[in-house]
Amino acid sequence: MSTASHSIDSQTPQPDAAQTATGESAGRTGLWLLLILLGSAFLGWYLYGKRPAPPAPTPMAPVMALPPIERTPATGTDADKALATPNKNVAKAASDKKAAAKPRATDALALGRNPPPRYPVAALRRGEGGTVVLRVNVGADGRADDVAVARRSGSRELDRAAMVAVRDWRFKPATRNGREVASVVEQPVEFRPMQ
Repeated sequence: MSTASHSIDSQTPQPDAAQTATGESAGRTGLWLLLILLGSAFLGWYLYGKRPAPPAPTPMAPVMALPPIERTPATGTDADKALATPNKNVAKAASDKKAAAKPRATDALALGRNPPPRYPVAALRRGEGGTVVLRVNVGADGRADDVAVARRSGSRELDRAAMVAVRDWRFKPATRNGREVASVVEQPVEFRPMQ
Protein backbone atom coordinates (compact mmCIF):
# COMPACT_ATOMS: atom_id res chain seq x y z
CA MET A 1 0.00 0.00 0.00
CA SER A 2 1.03 3.32 -0.76
CA THR A 3 0.88 6.27 1.51
CA ALA A 4 1.25 8.63 -1.35
CA SER A 5 -2.42 9.67 -1.38
CA HIS A 6 -1.80 12.00 1.51
CA SER A 7 1.57 13.40 1.01
CA ILE A 8 3.04 15.45 3.75
CA ASP A 9 5.33 18.17 2.62
CA SER A 10 7.99 18.78 5.15
CA GLN A 11 8.50 22.37 4.01
CA THR A 12 4.89 23.52 4.55
CA PRO A 13 4.49 24.62 8.18
CA GLN A 14 1.58 23.05 10.00
CA PRO A 15 -0.39 25.26 12.46
CA ASP A 16 0.43 24.48 15.98
CA ALA A 17 -2.35 23.88 18.47
CA ALA A 18 -0.97 26.62 20.74
CA GLN A 19 -0.97 29.16 17.90
CA THR A 20 -4.57 28.30 16.99
CA ALA A 21 -5.74 28.71 20.58
CA THR A 22 -3.92 32.04 20.97
CA GLY A 23 -5.45 33.48 17.78
CA GLU A 24 -8.94 32.44 18.78
CA SER A 25 -8.56 33.78 22.31
CA ALA A 26 -7.24 37.11 20.99
CA GLY A 27 -10.25 37.39 18.71
CA ARG A 28 -12.62 36.54 21.55
CA THR A 29 -10.95 39.05 23.86
CA GLY A 30 -11.24 41.80 21.25
CA LEU A 31 -14.90 40.95 20.72
CA TRP A 32 -15.60 41.10 24.46
CA LEU A 33 -13.79 44.44 24.77
CA LEU A 34 -15.83 45.83 21.87
CA LEU A 35 -19.09 44.64 23.47
CA ILE A 36 -18.14 46.18 26.82
CA LEU A 37 -17.22 49.48 25.14
CA LEU A 38 -20.53 49.60 23.22
CA GLY A 39 -22.50 48.65 26.34
CA SER A 40 -20.86 51.39 28.42
CA ALA A 41 -21.45 53.97 25.64
CA PHE A 42 -25.13 53.01 25.48
CA LEU A 43 -25.46 53.12 29.27
CA GLY A 44 -23.84 56.58 29.39
CA TRP A 45 -26.15 57.86 26.67
CA TYR A 46 -29.19 56.42 28.49
CA LEU A 47 -28.22 57.94 31.84
CA TYR A 48 -27.44 61.31 30.22
CA GLY A 49 -30.98 61.40 28.81
CA LYS A 50 -32.47 60.57 32.23
CA ARG A 51 -30.82 63.46 34.11
CA PRO A 52 -33.30 65.94 35.67
CA ALA A 53 -34.12 69.07 33.69
CA PRO A 54 -32.89 72.37 35.17
CA PRO A 55 -35.65 74.41 36.78
CA ALA A 56 -37.14 77.04 34.50
CA PRO A 57 -36.59 80.61 35.72
CA THR A 58 -39.66 82.63 36.46
CA PRO A 59 -40.09 85.43 33.91
CA MET A 60 -39.86 88.90 35.34
CA ALA A 61 -41.37 92.01 33.88
CA PRO A 62 -38.78 94.31 32.28
CA VAL A 63 -38.00 97.52 34.07
CA MET A 64 -38.61 100.61 31.99
CA ALA A 65 -37.22 103.47 33.98
CA LEU A 66 -35.65 105.69 31.35
CA PRO A 67 -37.54 108.64 29.85
CA PRO A 68 -37.18 109.43 26.15
CA ILE A 69 -33.93 111.07 25.13
CA GLU A 70 -34.47 114.76 24.54
CA ARG A 71 -32.11 116.71 22.36
CA THR A 72 -31.91 120.46 22.90
CA PRO A 73 -29.70 122.87 21.01
CA ALA A 74 -26.79 124.35 22.93
CA THR A 75 -27.39 127.86 24.27
CA GLY A 76 -24.85 130.61 24.82
CA THR A 77 -23.70 131.99 28.15
CA ASP A 78 -25.22 135.01 29.87
CA ALA A 79 -22.25 137.15 28.82
CA ASP A 80 -22.86 136.31 25.15
CA LYS A 81 -26.52 137.23 25.54
CA ALA A 82 -25.65 140.56 27.17
CA LEU A 83 -23.29 141.43 24.31
CA ALA A 84 -25.79 140.43 21.64
CA THR A 85 -28.59 142.67 22.98
CA PRO A 86 -27.25 145.99 24.21
CA ASN A 87 -30.64 147.44 25.07
CA LYS A 88 -32.77 145.37 27.50
CA ASN A 89 -36.02 146.96 26.36
CA VAL A 90 -35.38 146.06 22.73
CA ALA A 91 -34.53 142.50 23.70
CA LYS A 92 -37.64 142.20 25.86
CA ALA A 93 -39.90 143.52 23.10
CA ALA A 94 -38.36 141.14 20.58
CA SER A 95 -38.85 138.15 22.87
CA ASP A 96 -42.47 139.17 23.55
CA LYS A 97 -43.14 139.28 19.79
CA LYS A 98 -41.56 135.82 19.35
CA ALA A 99 -43.63 134.38 22.19
CA ALA A 100 -46.84 135.85 20.81
CA ALA A 101 -46.13 134.76 17.24
CA LYS A 102 -44.95 131.22 17.97
CA PRO A 103 -46.44 128.93 20.62
CA ARG A 104 -44.12 126.60 22.45
CA ALA A 105 -43.04 123.55 20.47
CA THR A 106 -43.01 120.12 22.17
CA ASP A 107 -41.59 116.75 21.26
CA ALA A 108 -43.50 113.48 21.15
CA LEU A 109 -43.62 111.53 24.42
CA ALA A 110 -44.61 107.94 25.16
CA LEU A 111 -47.80 107.67 27.20
CA GLY A 112 -47.52 106.09 30.64
CA ARG A 113 -50.19 103.44 29.98
CA ASN A 114 -48.20 101.62 27.29
CA PRO A 115 -47.65 97.93 28.14
CA PRO A 116 -44.05 96.86 28.81
CA PRO A 117 -42.45 94.52 26.27
CA ARG A 118 -42.48 90.77 26.90
CA TYR A 119 -39.12 89.52 28.17
CA PRO A 120 -38.03 86.69 25.83
CA VAL A 121 -37.83 83.47 27.85
CA ALA A 122 -34.59 82.30 26.18
CA ALA A 123 -32.89 85.63 26.89
CA LEU A 124 -34.11 85.52 30.49
CA ARG A 125 -32.68 82.01 30.93
CA ARG A 126 -29.32 83.22 29.66
CA GLY A 127 -29.51 86.27 31.94
CA GLU A 128 -29.32 88.70 29.02
CA GLY A 129 -30.23 92.31 29.66
CA GLY A 130 -29.55 95.73 28.24
CA THR A 131 -31.07 98.89 26.87
CA VAL A 132 -32.41 99.15 23.34
CA VAL A 133 -32.80 102.65 21.89
CA LEU A 134 -35.44 102.75 19.18
CA ARG A 135 -35.98 105.50 16.61
CA VAL A 136 -39.75 105.89 16.34
CA ASN A 137 -41.56 107.92 13.68
CA VAL A 138 -44.62 109.19 15.54
CA GLY A 139 -47.54 110.34 13.43
CA ALA A 140 -49.72 113.36 14.19
CA ASP A 141 -52.29 110.92 15.60
CA GLY A 142 -49.79 109.62 18.19
CA ARG A 143 -49.27 106.19 16.64
CA ALA A 144 -45.86 104.71 15.86
CA ASP A 145 -45.60 104.71 12.05
CA ASP A 146 -42.12 103.23 11.76
CA VAL A 147 -39.79 101.70 14.37
CA ALA A 148 -36.07 101.07 13.85
CA VAL A 149 -33.21 100.22 16.18
CA ALA A 150 -30.96 103.23 16.83
CA ARG A 151 -28.70 101.45 19.35
CA ARG A 152 -28.68 97.70 19.96
CA SER A 153 -28.77 96.01 23.35
CA GLY A 154 -26.40 93.21 22.37
CA SER A 155 -29.18 90.61 22.12
CA ARG A 156 -31.18 90.15 18.93
CA GLU A 157 -34.12 88.73 20.90
CA LEU A 158 -34.33 91.77 23.20
CA ASP A 159 -34.15 94.13 20.20
CA ARG A 160 -37.01 92.30 18.48
CA ALA A 161 -39.17 92.21 21.63
CA ALA A 162 -38.72 95.96 22.11
CA MET A 163 -39.61 96.70 18.47
CA VAL A 164 -42.74 94.53 18.61
CA ALA A 165 -43.95 96.22 21.80
CA VAL A 166 -43.23 99.82 20.71
CA ARG A 167 -45.08 99.34 17.40
CA ASP A 168 -48.31 99.09 19.45
CA TRP A 169 -47.54 102.00 21.79
CA ARG A 170 -49.31 105.34 21.75
CA PHE A 171 -47.48 108.65 22.04
CA LYS A 172 -48.43 112.22 22.81
CA PRO A 173 -47.65 113.78 19.41
CA ALA A 174 -45.21 116.65 18.99
CA THR A 175 -46.64 120.12 18.53
CA ARG A 176 -45.43 122.97 16.33
CA ASN A 177 -47.26 126.30 16.20
CA GLY A 178 -50.00 124.80 18.35
CA ARG A 179 -50.69 121.94 15.93
CA GLU A 180 -49.95 118.24 16.35
CA VAL A 181 -47.32 117.14 13.84
CA ALA A 182 -45.43 114.00 12.94
CA SER A 183 -41.96 113.70 14.47
CA VAL A 184 -39.13 111.32 15.26
CA VAL A 185 -38.29 110.39 18.84
CA GLU A 186 -35.62 108.10 20.30
CA GLN A 187 -37.24 105.84 22.89
CA PRO A 188 -35.06 103.72 25.23
CA VAL A 189 -36.41 100.36 26.41
CA GLU A 190 -34.55 98.69 29.24
CA PHE A 191 -34.45 94.95 29.93
CA ARG A 192 -33.04 93.98 33.30
CA PRO A 193 -33.16 90.31 34.40
CA MET A 194 -33.91 89.94 38.11
CA GLN A 195 -31.39 87.63 39.78
